[in-house]
This record gives sequence, C-alpha cells and structure tokens, in this order.
Amino acid sequence: MKKNIGYLLIFLITLGVSLQVHLNALPEYKYFLFQSYAINAVLALVALLLLGYGMQKKKNNLSLLYLTTVALKLAVYFLFFHPQFQLDGMLSRKEFFVFFIPYAIGLFSEVVLLARRF
Repeated sequence: MKKNIGYLLIFLITLGVSLQVHLNALPEYKYFLFQSYAINAVLALVALLLLGYGMQKKKNNLSLLYLTTVALKLAVYFLFFHPQFQLDGMLSRKEFFVFFIPYAIGLFSEVVLLARRF
C-alpha cells in the first residue's frame, strides 16, 4: 500500500508540473486545461487503483481491467471534450493536445505501474 501512495504522489506531481507548463504554453485554453487535467487525473487515479487491486486479486482479468479503463477515458473524450472542440467545425492541434497530454501521462503511469509489478 505504501508503494502505491508513493507512486500516486509522483503521478500527481508530474501531472501538476505538466499542467503548469501547458498553462504557460496555451493560456487561451485555461478553462479546458483545468477541466482536462482534473478529469484525466480522476480517471487515471481510478485506473491506477483498479489496476493495483487487480494485480492483488484478479490477475486473470488484468488485461480486461486495463482495456476498460482506456475505453472509459476515450468515452469521456468523445462525450465531453470532442463536442466542445468541434463547435467551430475544426479540431486544431492545440485542442487535441489539451486532452491528450494529460491522457498520455495517465496512460504512461498505468503502463509503468504494470511493468514494475510484473
């Protein structure tokens, strides 16, 4: 358990530093950046906790847990962020990276957690 808390703390610090850099680079997307990082942080924390639980109890279903967390994150993107970004009829690179940088950090954290445990 202590190892998980340390890992989650490193994840949150990394996400916070990334948010600060992202805010400096794209101040005009401040509202969406905060939403994106908050939503991705919650989804990643849930995924990390589920994967941590899965490694302890449900090793046979670990791949299903991982794929479910990835699908949940993509569903949130397509239900919440994508319609907002498509209001002007175009999805710019900046808008794409507003969601996918914190998503990638969370995904990378999940992969590192899985790799270190096995």
